[in-house]
Amino acid sequence: MVLGGRYELVEKLGQGGMGTVHRGVDQRLRRTVAVKLLSSALAHDPQSRARFRREAHAAAALNHPAVATIHDVGEESHPDGPWPYLVMEYVQGATLAEALRDGPLPVADAVNVACAVLDALQHSHECGIVHRDIKPSNIMLTGSDTVKVLDFGIAKAFTETATRITGSGAAIGTPAYLSPEQINGTEIDHRADLYAMGCLLHELLTGTPPFRGESSFAIMHQHLFAAPEPVSRLRPQVPVAVEAVILRALGKDPEERFADAGEMRAALADVLIQTSMPTVQATTPGSPVTRSGGRTALRDTFRVSLRPSTDSALALLGCLLSLLCARGRLVDTAHFGWVAMAAGVLGLVALPWSTRLSCVVGWGPVAEAVAVNSELRRAYVGWAYSYLAVAVLLAVAAVCCLVSAARSKKRAAGSLVAFWFSATASIWYFLDDLHKLSVFYLLLSLVAMATVSWESVELVRRQALDGRAARTPHPPA
Repeated sequence: MVLGGRYELVEKLGQGGMGTVHRGVDQRLRRTVAVKLLSSALAHDPQSRARFRREAHAAAALNHPAVATIHDVGEESHPDGPWPYLVMEYVQGATLAEALRDGPLPVADAVNVACAVLDALQHSHECGIVHRDIKPSNIMLTGSDTVKVLDFGIAKAFTETATRITGSGAAIGTPAYLSPEQINGTEIDHRADLYAMGCLLHELLTGTPPFRGESSFAIMHQHLFAAPEPVSRLRPQVPVAVEAVILRALGKDPEERFADAGEMRAALADVLIQTSMPTVQATTPGSPVTRSGGRTALRDTFRVSLRPSTDSALALLGCLLSLLCARGRLVDTAHFGWVAMAAGVLGLVALPWSTRLSCVVGWGPVAEAVAVNSELRRAYVGWAYSYLAVAVLLAVAAVCCLVSAARSKKRAAGSLVAFWFSATASIWYFLDDLHKLSVFYLLLSLVAMATVSWESVELVRRQALDGRAARTPHPPA
């Protein structure tokens, strides 16, 4: 499907109350974009479509690194009527909603993300735009400490459409993050976004929003009348000052909240300084997080690496399997048992520092043991074209997996596991002689040394950026 004769829809990325999001290609400029096809709530009313275009044009004027850029807005002809769509910057990464599936964030990371979102909101509020729908699924994590806020302007168009069609000013959105004034249908200002920020920060720290219920009505009733459950009760290590910021942001009356996003951000930055947590600079691309001393940076590195995740679980399983392969003598040679034992132990030692390195040394002997005991060997199957093609494609897959792991900003444990199984299977087909184990040992050593070098360079680069940020004077709050 091509919209406006220009935007080709390639892949559906998600669906929500406001429409569906697709990855697309701008055929004119040859770039990847995100295309949001809006809900039928906007499609059937000419005034609503005009209002949507006006709000989208206003949001397109925003110019901030933490705000997803709007490229275009238009309508596509459809038998049921015009179909509004919005073309936005394509942002790679994961939403906060996806990140929260693994549990709440470390306290410093949660506050850092909140500060980044508040930077974006401060810019939009200064331009006269209230987001109205701040929630985890509308915030993308584009790096370890950078974010992109999505869907500026859309919520207002939907709210005004609901007002026109139903006579109610109630916002269309997620009840867990609606401010009391949005629920009551009264006039709102930028402080509605600050209320949503209080809900968001509560969820980043505890894993759940402040108000929960079996129905939307029950949640909205709590927003209007109930006091939020203290964060410290759910997670005692959260500083009291951070809890105070959340409670102030969740004031029922807008007058009880912070005056603006900049004031709330300054309060969070003060908390980090007072509690000797990492101090916060603007968390936009090119603005690193300042660490309060080398020991804190090292402690933060270990804390993030040891945080439960699929990658760390894969690394741990590889190390344990390597130890079992050594004990079970799955490869009957003089040295393999010692190599597998050393790889398993080194993988466990490296796990707190680098999941990537742990996977490299832990899974190598496991894949080798599987390849040795497989039937894909030239001595058994010969040079038949089908087997030769399998071995060649396995070698190509191994190279692709290794490149993918090297280029990935994340730990890429899955790519490394796939690399080892495809590489060793290919080696055992082509090198049907006494030297194939030596080739495996060489490959294991080279990949491990390359990984150590890569991780060391990254560590030095991060420390250099942190030192540079620490020497940069802080602007007055």
